Amino acid sequence: MLMGLGLGMDAMSVSAAVGVKWNGPHQKFRLGWHFGLFQFLMPCAGFALGKPLASILSTYGKYAAAALVFGLGAKMLWEVIRSHPGSIAEKVDDAEERALHKMGRDPTKGLSLVAISLATSLDALVVGFSLGIRSVSTYTWSHLLYDATIIGLITGLMALLGVNLGQRAGQVLGRPAEIAAALILMGLAVSFLLL
Repeated sequence: MLMGLGLGMDAMSVSAAVGVKWNGPHQKFRLGWHFGLFQFLMPCAGFALGKPLASILSTYGKYAAAALVFGLGAKMLWEVIRSHPGSIAEKVDDAEERALHKMGRDPTKGLSLVAISLATSLDALVVGFSLGIRSVSTYTWSHLLYDATIIGLITGLMALLGVNLGQRAGQVLGRPAEIAAALILMGLAVSFLLL
């Protein structure tokens, strides 16, 4: 659940920004469904890539996993510290997305939706990869599918919450939410070394 909360913060921030203008029932559903689906799929893809490397990295696997997740959390925290609130979400919403907003096109459709879903779930790919290289036998696909389902559901709900909160709430909660996400990921990395 903590991983789901940490990984869902970006989706919530982006959904809050998108929800200012595009907040109809279909748009809420599309954002919640796609963000949740991508957050489910990306840890699975990362685990599939990391698991074959686990036997090669068995001696150093937990250190590599901890370093990857801690580095991701530290990067998020650094970006929050050196920039203004909501900057991580704004980086996800790149120049193409801003152009679509100006033209009045709905970013919850087509390639725009796929792009923002992918961008907000890349950190879940890193987490899945690190779980794959962390251990050879103790963490199995059944564990991962359960965890990925929880992460996907939490992210989908957070995306729906983000749309409903809108831009103002996203700006008010943006910085503390991003700090919390970074600290959760860094704490998860430390737990890799202790467990």
